[in-house]
Amino acid sequence: MGVRKNFSYNLLLTVSTYVIMLVTYPYVSRVLGVERIGAVNFADSAVNYFLLFSALGIQVLGVREIAACRGDRKKLQEVFSSLMTLYGVFTAVALGVYVVLVETLPALAGHRELLWVGAGKLVFTTFLLEWLFRGLEEFPYIAWRSLFIKLLYTAAIFLCVKSPQDDVLYFGLTVGSVALNALVNLVYARKFVRFSWRSVRWKPYLRPYFSLGAYHILTSMYTTFNVLYLEFACGDVEVGYYTTALKIYTLIMGLYGAYTTVLLPRMSALLADGDQVAFRQWIHQSLMALFTLCFPLMALGIVGAPHWIEILAGPGYEGAVVPMQLIFVLLLVVGLAQILSVQVLMPLKQDKEVLRASLLGCVLGILLNILWVKERGSVGTACVLLAAETAVTLYYAIRVWGTGILPFQTGRFLWKQVLCALPYAVAVWLLAQCTTSAWVIFGGSALFSLLWFWTSNRWLIKNELLIRMEHDVLRKNKS
Repeated sequence: MGVRKNFSYNLLLTVSTYVIMLVTYPYVSRVLGVERIGAVNFADSAVNYFLLFSALGIQVLGVREIAACRGDRKKLQEVFSSLMTLYGVFTAVALGVYVVLVETLPALAGHRELLWVGAGKLVFTTFLLEWLFRGLEEFPYIAWRSLFIKLLYTAAIFLCVKSPQDDVLYFGLTVGSVALNALVNLVYARKFVRFSWRSVRWKPYLRPYFSLGAYHILTSMYTTFNVLYLEFACGDVEVGYYTTALKIYTLIMGLYGAYTTVLLPRMSALLADGDQVAFRQWIHQSLMALFTLCFPLMALGIVGAPHWIEILAGPGYEGAVVPMQLIFVLLLVVGLAQILSVQVLMPLKQDKEVLRASLLGCVLGILLNILWVKERGSVGTACVLLAAETAVTLYYAIRVWGTGILPFQTGRFLWKQVLCALPYAVAVWLLAQCTTSAWVIFGGSALFSLLWFWTSNRWLIKNELLIRMEHDVLRKNKS
């Protein structure tokens, strides 16, 4: 299946995930309130932190190794059995430590019920097998299965979550959706592989499992760990502000991540075949796509933050506005980091460089958390995330530039996109002077943005990506 079709299905998966989030989160945030939503998000972050220690490098290593052997059924079974064994062992260890900490740490006593529910997520995520299906490029199955289960999850939330006391039930439904996905995946996986103890060869995979896992753990020190530190330093309310500010940013980066995730197995295959020209062309196209999308979204997000927070979460979440404005700068920073790491360094098997960059971000994140968060709360946490991600991206850029793998010149295109992004911000500001309705501002700015996006990119910048898409659509209509 081609990259475009894979991207389309992965885009369907990502869009459905965040559309459902945009449908459910405004309802849940209003029903539970900022303090309860902060408590649920803290528990979820704690579970996700332990998931990092159990999964380690499985998501990248699994996709890479499965993609490399998907034409060899015997080798495929060996890779799958070996990686599942490693994953299962580390999950058991992580679960044991998790249970001990939940039962013994006084600081977690107020969230113990939520954390026990979260233990189910730690167990069932082991059997999701997303890395297997992504390596096999089974994106249609991933998309349609996830969409169906997410619709069930959405219906359950509106039917069952009715008061602030339903925070544990809400988190239970979230964990239940993970469990259902895992059970369905286990059945479908039998079409491609069977687990066999005889096929287990864990030694070849142990080192990259650790090295790639160390990257994720170190990265978590300025991403996932931020929420945990903010909880202990400032409490549930500040966590509620920060995690609400992250929602829209996470949605947008998820859409771009859908593209880079699809390209990881394809970029690895191009390098294995020695096709450096196509490899560089895909990187160039990714940079063009990032610059096309991120600057308009940054302008809209930074200027319109008060209105988007009002729509997303409602009254009582005004403290999320400044964190959201800071976080939206990351659309460019993290977008570049995804291209440089996932599409360049990882396919080149430059895992050590990725690890060094994450170590830099880890040290900076810990230091800045200590210096900024207690006094500045959620704003300080957003600053920590921005500073650490920027440092990591600069490190990636220096290392990738040294490889000579990026011969394309995109500087002029970048500055054109920056200039053309200014009218988006002006439009939101002018609408805000005319009305106080967040929905009117949203609707008006959305209409203007669509018109200006097409006009500026098609006729002023003459964006080759959009022109190529236009020609493809016209050619398909003729045929």
